[in-house]
Amino acid sequence: MSHTLEDIRREYDRLDALCGVDTSQVALRISKRASKRLGSCKYVGAAVESVTISDFVLDAADEVFYDTIRHEYAHALVKLRHPREKHGHDALWKAACREVGCAPERCCDPAALPEIPPRRQEAYHYDLICRICGMSWQYKRMTKVVRLVASGNSRRCTCPICKGHSFAVEEIR
Repeated sequence: MSHTLEDIRREYDRLDALCGVDTSQVALRISKRASKRLGSCKYVGAAVESVTISDFVLDAADEVFYDTIRHEYAHALVKLRHPREKHGHDALWKAACREVGCAPERCCDPAALPEIPPRRQEAYHYDLICRICGMSWQYKRMTKVVRLVASGNSRRCTCPICKGHSFAVEEIR
């Protein structure tokens, strides 16, 4: 069964009534780029800005879908109740999970997830190489580090292995 943003909003409205908070101003988003995480809850200062759910979770079994959206709701709930504090996956968040009816676990069972579509199996496009120790890292996108090295500013980057500051970047074909 495929779920929608409306299903998420309906569940959040139900949980709002149960928990006595209002998440109606929290933006709900679907990510088509996420390939490893199921969802995320973004804060700006003391406010909850958005909850993002990976699109493949919409096609997951009901158990995974509801556990994921409740997991992210629990993050929002803790932030709404304790706006100036950071809690992550601590005891307060675990208590919020139990309150909203999801597993107080950081991750779900990967076997319960649908297969990730092949469009997410992007090829690596850049190879970043430390000129001192030879260690290399591959990147799929033109990240800030790749841009810095490509523009000749590798002195601002530090190799975590040898602590060197000399890098080269090669495009992978």
